[in-house]
Amino acid sequence: YKIAKYYSDIIAILGISVLISYLLINPVDWLTKIVRVRAISVVLVYLILLGFFAALLIFIVPRVTKELILFTQHSPQIAESFHAKSHELQLYLNKNNVPINVDSFFHSVVNGSTEKIGHSTLENINKLFEAALGTVHAIFYILITLVTSYYFLLDGHKLINDLKKFIPKKYQHHLDNVVVELDKCLRGFYGGMVKLAAINASVMFSTYLIMKLPYALLLGLWHFLWCIIPVVGGWVGLVPALIVITFTDPFKIWIPLVVYEGFTRLIKDNFITPKVMGDAIGMHPVLILIAVLAGLKTAGLVGILFALPLFGVINVIFKYTLSQIKVEEFD
Repeated sequence: YKIAKYYSDIIAILGISVLISYLLINPVDWLTKIVRVRAISVVLVYLILLGFFAALLIFIVPRVTKELILFTQHSPQIAESFHAKSHELQLYLNKNNVPINVDSFFHSVVNGSTEKIGHSTLENINKLFEAALGTVHAIFYILITLVTSYYFLLDGHKLINDLKKFIPKKYQHHLDNVVVELDKCLRGFYGGMVKLAAINASVMFSTYLIMKLPYALLLGLWHFLWCIIPVVGGWVGLVPALIVITFTDPFKIWIPLVVYEGFTRLIKDNFITPKVMGDAIGMHPVLILIAVLAGLKTAGLVGILFALPLFGVINVIFKYTLSQIKVEEFD
């Protein structure tokens, strides 16, 4: 653990490079069949991806920024409304002799947040140089990650062939079998993860538009980011929308809950998920939740992102080992 923590930057670069490679490997494989040269296919996919992000920057980011500014301007009104409702709740609790002080909790949260904002503002003035260095480091890491993922996409299959040279011939077929299963697991997980998050976010964004909810695009993007986390991410992504609805039109708060629960349980889980991901991870939802919590405890949000693939890899190796033991016992 100490070694991994010391080299955490390198491990993160390798992990994100693998993630990018598995997200882009299907388009690269498809283009290679057409242009015949894999290096050209990889470059074309990167250019298409660059064009996609440029389009987002031109068409989506200004609108999201505008909604974020509006949300920031309206946040004091939301805080006042929340304070009024918390005061009403406190009166109700006092009337029924419930020993819970909601007002003090609200004041501590608001005042603590205000103090932190002021303190952080002063700190930011003293840390402009550090922020600039951090930006340079981030750009450097991004470039290294892109170059590493490029070589993974270009020569990833050769790494396995080089590894096989150090393994006795009678065991090499086991490595081939495990690699095939690992490839299915990681391709299914990384590709399916983004597709399902996009489908979920599109459904909720359409719902917000129909409801004429403020900050619909901002809330949709927030939902997309959280839906990448399995099991619990979708519900966490709903929280800001529910808060906005509470202070705009509370009688409609049931709509996103019904849409998300109905879509998730009836349609997505039964029809979309099996086609998109198949049995990519091959683990029970309880084990998936444990993996998410373990990743969160170990490395925060980055840990969540890599915990499930890591558990999936362990699961594939464990199952393959058990199957070989059974075969040997049968023989």
